[in-house]
Amino acid sequence: MFETSKDILWITIASSVGLFTLFACWGIFYMVMIIRAASKSVKRVEQVIESIHDVIKTTKDKIEHSAAYISVLGEGFKKVMEIAKNNGLGDKKIKKKK
Repeated sequence: MFETSKDILWITIASSVGLFTLFACWGIFYMVMIIRAASKSVKRVEQVIESIHDVIKTTKDKIEHSAAYISVLGEGFKKVMEIAKNNGLGDKKIKKKK
């Protein structure tokens, strides 16, 4: 089987290359798994940021619409007060019982 020391050298080199290949494949596999986990984490962070953005946008829209309704209600309240003054409802004083 082993006739010369050169045969032992070639078998040693072949087994070393085989072990190095296994180690390289194992390392590449773990690097890919680490990158995959990082990618999933980034996607989750993006989803959280997107949901926060949606909440802020919805709140901003609701506040803008509320401001429009408040101005309409204010104008209506002014009209009611003017009508109350014109009808003399604002001039009456409440008498206290003694």
